[in-house]
Amino acid sequence: MSLADKEITGDLLAYDDVEAMGEEFYAQMWTDGLPVVAPTEDRVERMLGGRDGGEPLGTMPPRWRRTFVHHVAVNAVLAGCRAEYFPVVLAGVRAILDPGLNLYGVQGTTNPAGVMLVVNGPARLELDVNSGHNLFGQGRRANATIGRAIRLCMINIGGGLPVLGDMSTLGNPNKYGSCIAENEERSPWEPFHVERGFAAEESVVTAAGVTAPQNIAILSQDPIAILDGIAGALMSSGSNLLLFTAQPLVVIGPVHATHLARNGYDKPSIREYLWEQGTIEITGTTGTDGKAMREWKARCLHTEGDRELLRPAVTPDDIGIVVAGGQSGPHSAVLQPFNITRLVSVSVAV
Repeated sequence: MSLADKEITGDLLAYDDVEAMGEEFYAQMWTDGLPVVAPTEDRVERMLGGRDGGEPLGTMPPRWRRTFVHHVAVNAVLAGCRAEYFPVVLAGVRAILDPGLNLYGVQGTTNPAGVMLVVNGPARLELDVNSGHNLFGQGRRANATIGRAIRLCMINIGGGLPVLGDMSTLGNPNKYGSCIAENEERSPWEPFHVERGFAAEESVVTAAGVTAPQNIAILSQDPIAILDGIAGALMSSGSNLLLFTAQPLVVIGPVHATHLARNGYDKPSIREYLWEQGTIEITGTTGTDGKAMREWKARCLHTEGDRELLRPAVTPDDIGIVVAGGQSGPHSAVLQPFNITRLVSVSVAV
């Protein structure tokens, strides 16, 4: 029986011994392997904050269990979330359940892809979601527990358990949970959510089905050197984008963003450059990889005479760009997407 199937009552897991509770949850496969907070009735009610726990949200793969707001609240408690984080967690679940994300593929694939959230708008500051130094790493409660709540939902509702539903060969650290915010204050361009049609004063969560960030360290202040470094990482040997038609996410650090903006680059021109220069030639490529490139990425394949050219995405607009990180060094990152995975943005309802 999964945690989603359990009836939560006041004395459900009223363990006096926290260690015993942790062992029971671990034995039942209701955790990610880390200690959890017992989802007692009082805690779940506080997390719900008066919301209708019976509101249906859809079905979550790979087990296709029905998902209700109450289930999400239980997992947010387990993850250690504060009640004020819950609107972001709930928006994140709505985003991952959108068919565009391809959660079934992300949950069940042998690929190391997982789910990452990007937070934009006032919620970033109100909840202290890290958008600066070490934003992919440890140290901030909001990032850690919001991302973890999404993962626990994927385990306890969706059934994404290693081998039993999650077939990832290697996995990656963001499978414990991954949540960042855009560093809007250090960005020279309009925020990511505004580009996607939302108002600047609106809080928005974007879900991405991606692998761990691949660091791009370019010391030069030359914008072409920076862009070439990012473009090369998009379609590097063995990367997902060599095989998959999807929407990648590029995180440009503030130092690189400053150099690019100073030289006249904005997000549209950056996307265009990456789309053009991220192209590789696959003429004469044979075998299983060649077959996959031509079939799985057919919409990204272009011919010029006898040459076969493979683009990183269908159009430049498919490349998501977020400015985030600290100003301590010249770093950016590419997050490789899983197949048929699109970036999905959802407004945060208070």
